[in-house]
Amino acid sequence: MKNRIKQLSNVLMHEQLAFLACLCILVGLFVSRAMMSIGMMTLLANAFIQTPFKKNFSNFLKDRNCILITVYFLLCTITYFWSEDKHYFMERMQILLPFLVLPFAFYAMPHCRLKWFDRLFVVFVLLCMGGCCWSLYHYFLHKEMYDEAYGLSQVLPTPFKNDHIRFSIAVLLSMYCCLDLAIRYKQKWLRIVLTLCLIFFIVFLHIVAVKTGLIVFYLITFLFLGKLLFTKKNKGFALIGLSSILALPFIMYSFSTSFRNKINYVKYSWEQMQNTEMQANISDEGRLISYRYALQSIALHPLLGVGIGDVKNEMEKRYTHDFAEKKVSILLPHNQFLVVGMGLGIGGILYLLLMQFSLFFWKKNKDFLYFSVWFTFFFTMMIEPLYETQYGTCLFLFFLLLVAKRPSEKRVVY
Repeated sequence: MKNRIKQLSNVLMHEQLAFLACLCILVGLFVSRAMMSIGMMTLLANAFIQTPFKKNFSNFLKDRNCILITVYFLLCTITYFWSEDKHYFMERMQILLPFLVLPFAFYAMPHCRLKWFDRLFVVFVLLCMGGCCWSLYHYFLHKEMYDEAYGLSQVLPTPFKNDHIRFSIAVLLSMYCCLDLAIRYKQKWLRIVLTLCLIFFIVFLHIVAVKTGLIVFYLITFLFLGKLLFTKKNKGFALIGLSSILALPFIMYSFSTSFRNKINYVKYSWEQMQNTEMQANISDEGRLISYRYALQSIALHPLLGVGIGDVKNEMEKRYTHDFAEKKVSILLPHNQFLVVGMGLGIGGILYLLLMQFSLFFWKKNKDFLYFSVWFTFFFTMMIEPLYETQYGTCLFLFFLLLVAKRPSEKRVVY
């Protein structure tokens, strides 16, 4: 009896420490990158003191998905030997360190109750709500200035050090949490509050008008409502939802100046791409130019790539060659697969694809929350260098591993 009580208290201690570590990571996303790192290290320390360590580590080595994530870090590490810019290489490895730390940290974490995860979701929703309100405060304080800036492909201030793309992803993740909680909890007042939060986030996404966030939002929404359309019970709701979502862009175009100016800029950008002159400072054409340079580099270095440390220098050389007399923004390829292809060669692209599709099949019970998180990151990787910032790496690994760790019972089925 004493041993059971001791064992139970030990588990509870590790649950509490893991919760505090996760809380530290979430708050750190909005407040301090150092806090994010402290939370990750605390989570890892909790895994090492978790008993029995040897058994946990032995089982961890048998988990295909955790190993695939960890090996990605090791593959990037090997490119040290053919990366000339060692300083930039070390910067990249610091950003990629969570690939080494978090898989085992989450795997060794004790199996927590569903409410443990729900509390983290609620905290995250509240943090995102606060971040959105902060952005909107600055927007309405200087509305005319920001509205005009949207016509030049600029956006309003956001948390995450003004990384508006990663913050829009965080808003999407908070929306998935709201939907998941609203479906599982039956209290009417809670469902009303969560629904209002969802509406607020949807409106915010259109005001901040980040293309990546909006595209993923509409894709996920159509997938979800399309699935409901084939169920007898929810067919009516799905039809109303589809009608509303089709009308939403036109409504926001009428009422939101920032959204309207962003749409007009996209039209302008498309028109500029029809001419023969390369314009790297035009948003969408700049992305296409970064793709072209990346493919040229991969064609020249197909086996080993140029090394993670030399990806930036390789892009700078090509920009300097084509735009020597013009002041342009030098971009990394706006595609994570192409970034990896430049650094590790074609084998790196194939490995990253293997890892992503393995992660897709990690949860066999078709959990909507897990699918939404995975799809969001997979799609983002095709149009953004997701792993090249600390915020992107943290969001990807933390939320994917957190939702994968969530217990199976009482799940939302998709």
